[in-house]
Amino acid sequence: MAEVTLEWKNKRLALLASGATAYEWIDPSSKLLEQPPQLMMMTPGQACGSSNLLAVGDGLDVLAAITSHTSFLEGGIRLVYIDPPFNTNADVRCYGDSLNRSMWLSMLRDRLTLLKPHLTSDASVWVHLDDSEVHHARLVMDEVFGDGAFVASVIWQKRTTRESRSAFSNNHDTILVYAPNGAKKWKLSRNLIKKDYAELKNRDNDPRGPWTDAPFTAPGFRAAQQYEIKTPSGEVLTPPRGRSWYATEITYRRLLSEGKIWFPKGGAGSPRIKIFSSQLRGLVPFTIWGSSETGTNDDAKRHLLSLFPEFSVFDTPKPEELLERIIHISTNPGDLVVDLFGGSGTTASVAQKMGRRWLLVERSERTVSQFTLPRLQAVVNGLDPFGITEQLGWVGGGKFEVTYVPPRLGKSLSQKQLHKIISMIEHPKTKNFLATAV
Repeated sequence: MAEVTLEWKNKRLALLASGATAYEWIDPSSKLLEQPPQLMMMTPGQACGSSNLLAVGDGLDVLAAITSHTSFLEGGIRLVYIDPPFNTNADVRCYGDSLNRSMWLSMLRDRLTLLKPHLTSDASVWVHLDDSEVHHARLVMDEVFGDGAFVASVIWQKRTTRESRSAFSNNHDTILVYAPNGAKKWKLSRNLIKKDYAELKNRDNDPRGPWTDAPFTAPGFRAAQQYEIKTPSGEVLTPPRGRSWYATEITYRRLLSEGKIWFPKGGAGSPRIKIFSSQLRGLVPFTIWGSSETGTNDDAKRHLLSLFPEFSVFDTPKPEELLERIIHISTNPGDLVVDLFGGSGTTASVAQKMGRRWLLVERSERTVSQFTLPRLQAVVNGLDPFGITEQLGWVGGGKFEVTYVPPRLGKSLSQKQLHKIISMIEHPKTKNFLATAV
């Protein structure tokens, strides 16, 4: 439990979705909270029989309904990635972004609290925000998971252009990373970043192929690793002050005889050890992720515009390259990935292409109809050539089911709205955008 907590108005109350966009405070003793929401399957077959599920509804209601009516979450959730509204009061397309702070904090807390029991022991939770609420969100996450669960704050470069009208040109978001069992235990199961083999070169025509190199020194003083090394140019070297050679002299001579020691500067430089591709174990992730590796909001917008040229797309969608890195670090094939603020479906699209199971929740029927559902159909049918498709060699495959969870408060979707989604499920190839995407 966190030693320092955050207080806000109505903190002790629960917060339920009401209709399409609103929320209402509810007393935690209310019988309404004891009633599991309905689960209306919109695809034929057994309820939640697929490995993947697109749920139309609010995240809190969807989690409560799935837990009450299915075994979908029994295997545990390995990764939660959520990109909730940033609460900036900005004029944004496709979703609301103007909750009062108390509601926003309860909205985040309640959803994380409901997710917590379903997390695996090696799970991680990634919450994507900007500066508006990130400081409050960290205190909420400390309270839900314990401050010992904090792993890192990842800084993502979301744009490369400069905003000259602002005091500072803000070009980053922050992604808070938490692991229920703490960073030390989570480190044992997380994956390293893949080494870029393009960096490997064969500067001495080694028959074993291209290689990279590292200094042949180690920190600290070790008597057995203090000796003289003669370079090919004839200079005699000793370890730099405060350091030792990387290995004992016997090991050094063996590596030298095997052609695994490299002297730069035409043979006059300090020795370096050669590392071949078979020896590379990957890289520990940095906490700063640049646009050249993980894309930008503009890259994601171009992706959506290519799929949906007839619609005004999201203002700040997330690129598939960003989600690919998050999913790679925190999961393995077959693991379950959950996103409660699905938007255009980036998380599910990437999870599908990477062979992960997924649960994607989106509250807006309009967003599901215009973007989420047709995009996921395109991914499954091999008709999305953008994002990480070429990188992974994705050609389509798999399936998903669609469910609707009516809100426990406010109006449900109309029969016309439900029929619209069902008709799209039954006739996915009639969508005009599919012809545009290929």
